[in-house]
Amino acid sequence: MKNPFQFGRELAPSELVDRQSEIAACVNTVQNRERLFLIGPRRYGKTSILNAASDALQQQGAIVFRYSSEAYPTIEMLVSRLVADATEKLGGGYERASERVRKFFARLRPEVTLNLTDRSWSATLGIGTQSPGQQTQLLVDGLEGVERLAAEVSMPVGVVLDEFQHLVELGGRTAEGQLRAAVQQHGALGYIFAGSKTRMLTDMTTDASRPFYRLGGRLFVGPVPRKDFHEFLDHSFGRAGFKIGTGALEAILDRAEEVPYNVQLLAHSCWNELALARRGMTLTVATVNQVLEKVVRQDDPFYTQVWNLLTSAQQKALIAVVRERGQNLHSTRVLRESGLSQSTMQRALAALNSRDLIREEETRGQTQWRLEDPFFSTWLRIIDRN
Repeated sequence: MKNPFQFGRELAPSELVDRQSEIAACVNTVQNRERLFLIGPRRYGKTSILNAASDALQQQGAIVFRYSSEAYPTIEMLVSRLVADATEKLGGGYERASERVRKFFARLRPEVTLNLTDRSWSATLGIGTQSPGQQTQLLVDGLEGVERLAAEVSMPVGVVLDEFQHLVELGGRTAEGQLRAAVQQHGALGYIFAGSKTRMLTDMTTDASRPFYRLGGRLFVGPVPRKDFHEFLDHSFGRAGFKIGTGALEAILDRAEEVPYNVQLLAHSCWNELALARRGMTLTVATVNQVLEKVVRQDDPFYTQVWNLLTSAQQKALIAVVRERGQNLHSTRVLRESGLSQSTMQRALAALNSRDLIREEETRGQTQWRLEDPFFSTWLRIIDRN
């Protein structure tokens, strides 16, 4: 039987646990030509949600342009890809495409080419840029061209930008205002802006002084409900004929801190361990702990490299996050035990956050620092033990 627990790639809609409401929200956004900010930490399955929503929309006849902003070193490269895709999907066929693209993307002066071998389009822009503001203007002009093309078709057209905050970072301080001015005027396109820098995107969309304030709806992607994940684990291990010992499934969820990627990874490794052992084939808490340590030790070179790049203060702050479960890190006791002053602790936490090692999470009126990768805390405990 194929291992039912998958990770490290976009999951197919049938492989997702829960997330129906998030997928429906994304689908409705494009169908109604609205705007949505999908915000959630890395490893929580945003990309798989976007994949499932795009798949559902395309089955309904919609046209979706979906890009991971971090995959493009420059905004110019992203816009070139957008123009090429718009040529293919909205250009009106080979005979009309070049003429229409030059018309609708006139400011970009694009040259589009069709590869007859695989019928794929490529585009180059005939305008040079240097400053971050000029780069953002390329994206504004690109989106304006797609808007004009979308206005000529009857089906919904959506633009999905994953890790959207990367474009704002590339575009500089004026990027938010430039993009807001363009997007708020578009009525033929639905937009989904997704991102993992939760603090940055939350501030961007809730601060009344920021351009993206109230530009669209906001949807925060949190953990999969524990009950749903528990049922999924129970069903998947049971189908393979494995027995489940008391507390074993809870151990998987606890060790992975209910982060979807880490739950799938740990469950996947436990499944393989049981399939290879074939000795009673019972999943126990001891098995989960042994498998987790094995997984973490396999990634030791990666964790070691990350650890060695940190300053002494950042290492101490990270250990404090693990030991104190991310709470009360500025208390007198924690600062004394860590050997850090309050200002040094604050700077160290900010640096760890900027490196995407930890994130600040606010729930139920409380603030807590959490590791982006829950298994990093296991690695820290292993080296502390040794």
